[in-house]
Amino acid sequence: MNRNTKVRGALAAVRRHPARAAAICVPLVAVSVFSGTTMASARPQATLAVPAAAVNAAPAQHVMLFDNGLTGHAADAKPTAPKVAWNVDGCDHDYGSPNQCVPWQIPGSTGAARCAWLESMGFGSVKLSGANRQDLPEDAQGYVCASGA
Repeated sequence: MNRNTKVRGALAAVRRHPARAAAICVPLVAVSVFSGTTMASARPQATLAVPAAAVNAAPAQHVMLFDNGLTGHAADAKPTAPKVAWNVDGCDHDYGSPNQCVPWQIPGSTGAARCAWLESMGFGSVKLSGANRQDLPEDAQGYVCASGA
């Protein structure tokens, strides 16, 4: 008879005769309360995976090697900014003011369609500060997508 069968039989007996089960369980609980032993105390104590000598030993000195055949002096080196393309932010800086971002790719197949898109996005007429790369209609004052252009 295996353990599961015994456990099932004991539970079935408790269900059939709860008074008998109480007569057995109550004295066991009283003994465990007064003696300080519990069912959980039957488990082994937890142990560490390292030996006790290693737990109480002083830590090893940590050494960082930083001179790996470097040449030159670090004090002579000057910080340099990374080289980044001027249009990396997605803005076409040839149009608008310095704090204005006109998209690098304006939707539309013609200059008039691109101007209509810019107007719908709230740009209106935009100052041309470089080359008219997107072939937008330009007026005499240097504005693109102006109402008179």
